Amino acid sequence: MDPISKLTQMFGRFPGIGPRQAKRFVYFLLAENTAYTRELIDYIVRLKKEVSHCPTCFRLSLTPVSQQCALCSDQSRDSSVLMVVAKDIDLENISRSGEFNGRYFILGGLLQILEKNPEQKIRIRELTNLINNMSQVGLKEIIIALNANPEGDNTADYVRNTLTPICQKTRSESSNIIKISVLGRGMSTGTELEYSDSDTIKNALKNRQ
Repeated sequence: MDPISKLTQMFGRFPGIGPRQAKRFVYFLLAENTAYTRELIDYIVRLKKEVSHCPTCFRLSLTPVSQQCALCSDQSRDSSVLMVVAKDIDLENISRSGEFNGRYFILGGLLQILEKNPEQKIRIRELTNLINNMSQVGLKEIIIALNANPEGDNTADYVRNTLTPICQKTRSESSNIIKISVLGRGMSTGTELEYSDSDTIKNALKNRQ
């Protein structure tokens, strides 16, 4: 395959990018000078080398491998509340709103309807391990903050059903009661967290249930 077609195909895999936009990216690169394309290549390589997942929340960060990210290491954050989101960009949008000061966990995606192997598509094992650990230090609430669409609702149901026995077990073994809540419909149906404004996020958090 020739480089124009191949790069068009590769850019077309970017979220929200169609074939015409992908080809425009290719022609843009062709019109730029060599220094620009070399710098672009260099930063793409650095991106893969220098960015890693936080071992606690699985957020992508510039901290060294095996070290917690800045949010997880921030002792001022409320460890009694854990918010579960699908993607890094959802975390960034909620964090930017300034409406939440608890801990985060990134699932790594959403489940399609009738997904046959959900445990292979999202970080459900890692989430249960984290909750078991946090339950020992005062975890009181898990907020499932996912998109208000069929995939988000399906994933929320799966996560809630998986976590409920763990929370019930914790309740029977100690006086610590862990509540599982979901964002209220401050977000209209079909809304993605990535594109929600601060007021929408604020209302969704306020009306969680």
